[in-house]
Amino acid sequence: MSVTELRPTGRTPRTPAKSASKEAAEAEALRAKTDAAKAAADIANQLKAAKAAAEIAEGHAKAEEIRQESAERAAEAARTRAQAQQAREKAERSAAQWRSAAKAIAVTCVIVSLPLQLMAFWSPGAPFLLAAPLVLEGLAWALLKGAEAAIDEARPSWHYRALAGAVALFAAAVNFLHGSAEFGLGTGLGGAFCSLAGPLVWDLHEHGRIRKREGRRSRRERREEARRLAAEAAEKQAAEQRETDDREARETTRSQQWPQVWERAVALAAALGELHPSEPTWKRAWDDVEGAALGDTAGAIAARVAAKAAVKDAAKDPANQVEKVEKPQVESQVPAPVKGTRVRATDGRRNNGGTPPVRRAGDTLAYSPAARRAMSLAARRPRAGA
Repeated sequence: MSVTELRPTGRTPRTPAKSASKEAAEAEALRAKTDAAKAAADIANQLKAAKAAAEIAEGHAKAEEIRQESAERAAEAARTRAQAQQAREKAERSAAQWRSAAKAIAVTCVIVSLPLQLMAFWSPGAPFLLAAPLVLEGLAWALLKGAEAAIDEARPSWHYRALAGAVALFAAAVNFLHGSAEFGLGTGLGGAFCSLAGPLVWDLHEHGRIRKREGRRSRRERREEARRLAAEAAEKQAAEQRETDDREARETTRSQQWPQVWERAVALAAALGELHPSEPTWKRAWDDVEGAALGDTAGAIAARVAAKAAVKDAAKDPANQVEKVEKPQVESQVPAPVKGTRVRATDGRRNNGGTPPVRRAGDTLAYSPAARRAMSLAARRPRAGA
């Protein structure tokens, strides 16, 4: 008769009721667990909020830094534009002042030199010669205006300026001779100087315009440019010399250390039209002669393989082991522990090389009766999942 047949019919087994203290303890534990979870969630939320606040603050600081840098760049650009505008205004103002001064000097010189020329050319028998000074002064200034027009139109102006200078020189000679004879040496010199000074000052003004138009640099700028070019040329020559010395030293070392590879590299360079074997050519020559990667030879490879084999043999020799690892005394014939047990030691059978040892009679000590009973129980115990 089975246990089911002995159970009374019509009745179901009752689950013993929990005591009030046990229920209270369980409720308290559940409440404590809930409070702990809530506290952990609050802490996590606070940490997230603090991290977010820190990131936001960092973003604001970075944005403020970017705004400050932009403002500083804008201010610097504004200062640069203002300085450039001031420089242009000053240059324009200086040019205007120089032009006005040149005109004033030219007019003053005409006022001084023209009367002397009129008196020099006056003759009661030929009053028409009074037009000669006007022709001389007018011709000089007309030629200077022609030079100005040529400069504005980007045409050659030297011939206008040369003719104006010749006319001014002739007028100066007339004023000197007549002024010295009639009024003394000082008057002659003054008249000659004024005849030359007016056209000369205006020609200097036009000369400056020509240099500005053609972009000519001053002598100081040309000297600085020459010094800079000389320094660059010297530095380039020094760099080329260093490169040449390094190449020669490298080629000497290679020809002495690996003469066969160097001969092959020279032959390849000649075939490829190179004056000196390049690095790709040297690499190809090494591969042709040594048959290995650059820097490796058959002897080096053999030595490396032998060294690795020696290290491996030395590692397998028990006499060379500095420290022995403690292993559990478990043989292959002992059954493995059942899954689910609390024995968590490493299975010693995995450390015997993976190959079961050859069993011979008498090579294993006899087990004690207690050990035999334990192994028998372990063998009879059903395995998990069987």
